[in-house]
Amino acid sequence: MIPYLRNSKPWFAFLVHLRGPYDADRVGVGAFLRAYSDGNADYERKLETMPAVISSEVRFRTSSACGEVICINRLPERMINLEARRDVVSAALLAISRGAKVIGLGALTAPATGGGLTILREIPANITVTNGNALTAAVVRSNVVAASRFLSGSDPHKVTVAIVGCTGSVGGAATYLLAQDGYRLILIGRNRPRVEREFPDLTGATHSGSVADIQNADIVVLLTSDPAALVTPDMPRAGCIIIDCAQPVNISHSAHCDFAKRGISVVEGGLVRIPDYSSTDDFGFPCRTDTFACLAETYLFARTGIREHSVGRCKPEGATRMERLAARFGVQPRPLNFSLPIAQAS
Repeated sequence: MIPYLRNSKPWFAFLVHLRGPYDADRVGVGAFLRAYSDGNADYERKLETMPAVISSEVRFRTSSACGEVICINRLPERMINLEARRDVVSAALLAISRGAKVIGLGALTAPATGGGLTILREIPANITVTNGNALTAAVVRSNVVAASRFLSGSDPHKVTVAIVGCTGSVGGAATYLLAQDGYRLILIGRNRPRVEREFPDLTGATHSGSVADIQNADIVVLLTSDPAALVTPDMPRAGCIIIDCAQPVNISHSAHCDFAKRGISVVEGGLVRIPDYSSTDDFGFPCRTDTFACLAETYLFARTGIREHSVGRCKPEGATRMERLAARFGVQPRPLNFSLPIAQAS
């Protein structure tokens, strides 16, 4: 537990996991374990023996609302198994023992628990769980609108959008929101028959089971970091925009310049800006008021006293409601910069 936490009980807790070995150093367990590990495999095994830790505190200057971020010491590739689900439950129970009334699921803690469905029976009835999918889906739609305006003005019919991970818990709602806006869609999932079953009424959309089909899109939305769906610089159409909304990211930041060589702009989506937000950990964002949409949804649940769970797959109308609630409290999508890195733009 970090030493600078205040004595006041948190209104909410946001559960995350390690995005990479660098995060282990950020939360204070990496350097110690690495010194007593025999190679990477032993280091990663020992990481998983460590209990969840309170890695940061969240405050809002104009509100008494406060929260804590609790980190599970597992790397992304180790988050989809039974042991990971147990670790998420343990982290939730730690949050409840600290006084949190709302539990938010970040990154792969949601898929590890069926979108939050499987942990409901493990926690008290007076605790609310949200996976943050509703606000994330709304922010994804907003990110696409911003990208399409950058490319072609205000007419969505001029733009084709590929959604990689369309059958996921965020992808389904985001797909319907974008269809309502009039975009031509390429819907990409792990297998085409499932994509067709999920979206039987979107007859104008192209259904696909291959990530290679992103080559036909002007805007590519990445909603999965599944190794089978990782995107490389040679795959998209030259000059397109990629909005990476996966957590952990699908495309590493170090690879952005390789995409820029083909005139492809890669931006990180699914993020918001809260004017009065502050955290003892900036998650690596350059602006202190930036954070994840799913964390913002957790905050909004606690701030407004919502008591019904938001777990499993969200619906488009749920995303729209959360978008209106976010606007009421000044929570806005983080502005996106579509400019290419100067060194690589030529």
